[in-house]
Amino acid sequence: MPERRARRVPTEIEIKWGFEGDCPYAGTIINMTVFGCAIDNKEDVAVHPGQVVLIRFWMPQDRLLKVEVVHKMLKGTQIFGAKFLELTKEDKETLKQMVQLFGKLESKTQT
Repeated sequence: MPERRARRVPTEIEIKWGFEGDCPYAGTIINMTVFGCAIDNKEDVAVHPGQVVLIRFWMPQDRLLKVEVVHKMLKGTQIFGAKFLELTKEDKETLKQMVQLFGKLESKTQT
């Protein structure tokens, strides 16, 4: 199995997402790396690889991030994978800290 470029950690981050800045759809980031995330599309809105989606969540303040849908997960689920686009230096640092935090939480639950 090829080695991952970055650590992937399980998360439960509630988000609002959409194709415009208003982000009307509910979702949950179920895992993430510093490069991207998997989103549980709670409202069954159609997405396709190559589409650009905006996600809004608190990290540690309200943020609006741009992601590109890279794949849809298993048939029958509404989960899609996305990579982060156009991140600022501050966004990258915050994502790195979030991955570290969720990684520590994961380690504690496995002991």
